[in-house]
Amino acid sequence: MISFNKKQKGFFLIEVVVATAVAATVVIFLLGLVQNTVRISAAALERTQASYLLEEGQEATKTIRDGGWSNISLLSNGTNYYFLWSGSEWTLNTTPSSVDSFTRTISFEEVYRDVNDDIASSGGTLDTRTRKGTVTVSWTTSSGSSKSESLTFYIADIRT
Repeated sequence: MISFNKKQKGFFLIEVVVATAVAATVVIFLLGLVQNTVRISAAALERTQASYLLEEGQEATKTIRDGGWSNISLLSNGTNYYFLWSGSEWTLNTTPSSVDSFTRTISFEEVYRDVNDDIASSGGTLDTRTRKGTVTVSWTTSSGSSKSESLTFYIADIRT
């Protein structure tokens, strides 16, 4: 039979306290790691959804253009338009709308061409058959901050 003296009993208690503290520290560290991973995953999911909505907005704009160039050319420059899916076709209107807490808008700008018929950053001749479109998706993140992503592209009247 093993006998313990008082010093050994006290040392065993210290070992238990130290082991408990180490285990608690590891658990707290792991919980923080899991929480951070969930936060990063949520942010990545939101950015992925925003990217898909941007791409869909660009494709919807092409579909609207394919219905007739006047669907694009008659829109006001600098005005935010919202996409609306009617069940069979895309349209643009000025009534705010959202998709799964994401707000998607598009605005248009005039395009000018230089003497070489290249798109000019300023000046030149107005190209009435080309518009510059910017699709913007904005949302409030799961942490409560506001985010937005934009996609800028040129769209042209390819049917005339």
